[in-house]
Amino acid sequence: MNGGLGIGSTKIMSNQHTVLVTGANSDIGVEVCCQFLDKGYKVVAMVNRNSDNIEKLSNKFIEIVKVDFSDTNNLEYFIENNRELLNTIDSFISLASIRESINYGSINSHDLISHFKVNTIPTTLLIQNLGRSMSKKGWGRIVVSSSIGVNFGGGEDTYCYSITKYATELIPSIAKKWSKNNVLVNVVRIGATNTEKFREIGKQKIEDRKKLIPMQRLAESKEISKAIYWLGSEENTYITGQIISISGGE
Repeated sequence: MNGGLGIGSTKIMSNQHTVLVTGANSDIGVEVCCQFLDKGYKVVAMVNRNSDNIEKLSNKFIEIVKVDFSDTNNLEYFIENNRELLNTIDSFISLASIRESINYGSINSHDLISHFKVNTIPTTLLIQNLGRSMSKKGWGRIVVSSSIGVNFGGGEDTYCYSITKYATELIPSIAKKWSKNNVLVNVVRIGATNTEKFREIGKQKIEDRKKLIPMQRLAESKEISKAIYWLGSEENTYITGQIISISGGE
């Protein structure tokens, strides 16, 4: 439920920052991990299952933690039994999500609850705990992923995803108090990105989607990861409480 596996033997610097990335086995998640690893961070990659994607990082220093967010008891158990680990986290990048294709007219309570369990509740509870510990240490960065779809009320088949992502954009008011302790919290609205999951919608739908983007193309995972890294690292020294779109102009 909450095991961790360290991979590799890269030397850890005494002043090294540690970043926690949820949804680390997604295409964007792997690129985010790479960004932080390349800058000397220790990465705690939180995943719900084993993945070939995360194994690509096996030659770097990374700790993999498996937690299935679909059962809220798993997350609460993890938090309660890993306080020491959580207190070491300097940056938190929230990327975990599910996006089931469900027509708006067919949505039921189970569909909504299952999306809230993965897309909203983990982010809320982890920010609650990490924001507090970061504030005590006097430094921290939190970046929450949302979707550009919330700008348009969610797609006809992705409303559950969009409404639960919209909920994660509600940065708690206490974050203003954390900011005086150099804890910066921001949200990124991610646009259509050339990921394995997105490509499943088919070539014609992808072409139609591109037409809605002023830049007339999808984002690449590395482009998204670079922006997330900047906001979640020492390079961001003053931006907090913002919702920032990375969407090619949408």
